Amino acid sequence: MGFAVDEKGEKMSKSRGNVIDPVPILEKYGADAFRFWAASETSLGSDFRCSEKRVEEASKFLTKLWNVTRFISAFPIPKEKPKLTATDEWILSEVNKLLDECMKGYDDFNFFIPANKVREFVWNLFAPHYIEMVKKRAYGEGFTKSEQLAAWYTLHQVLKSILLLLAPIVPFMTDFVWKRLYGKKSIHLQPFPKKFKVNDFTYLTEKLIEFNSQVWKEKKEKNLSLKDPISVEIPKELEPFTKDLVAMHNIT
Repeated sequence: MGFAVDEKGEKMSKSRGNVIDPVPILEKYGADAFRFWAASETSLGSDFRCSEKRVEEASKFLTKLWNVTRFISAFPIPKEKPKLTATDEWILSEVNKLLDECMKGYDDFNFFIPANKVREFVWNLFAPHYIEMVKKRAYGEGFTKSEQLAAWYTLHQVLKSILLLLAPIVPFMTDFVWKRLYGKKSIHLQPFPKKFKVNDFTYLTEKLIEFNSQVWKEKKEKNLSLKDPISVEIPKELEPFTKDLVAMHNIT
């Protein structure tokens, strides 16, 4: 059994004066942020640290997710499944991996696992890499209509999966977004997402992240903006993603 401790790791008690009143924090950041903090901070049987700063960090993630949602909501949902590109299959295969990890946590009633796995996926993979890779394709800049539809389809499929996985932890925001984008019925009446039937490209994830980070670093060192053109060689392993990578980094 774990205990609530302060930022220094000391057990909270009135005598020490390190007890935090949750009401002002709830009023400031909202119930969803508080719930997400509680889930992402607390692993079964472990002590957990309490502070307004940590709740604020949870709130920042929900703001990030809200901004991602706003971006995706600008694109219509294709009526039929289009032919997916390798980039689309890559992120959907990463979603499949995420589903396995999150469902293991839910099966063990350990909300710490899905909360942190979803945050890591959104913050470190989906937003900085996939969304940036397909942004121009989603806007139809230099891509075919079929490729654009594939980006729209994939963006919405990934968002749906994220919302469904977070619904037990972040009930209000997920339900609001679901009803606005995907139907009038509550998200809490929906089953958990199922795996996508796609080719597994997860073995290229580390290489893809490494390449993108390297290009960003090189542009920064040369005092170039992210939109400026740059001449770099795309590794042979990443050739399936060439068109999206060229558009993303403005590779010449």
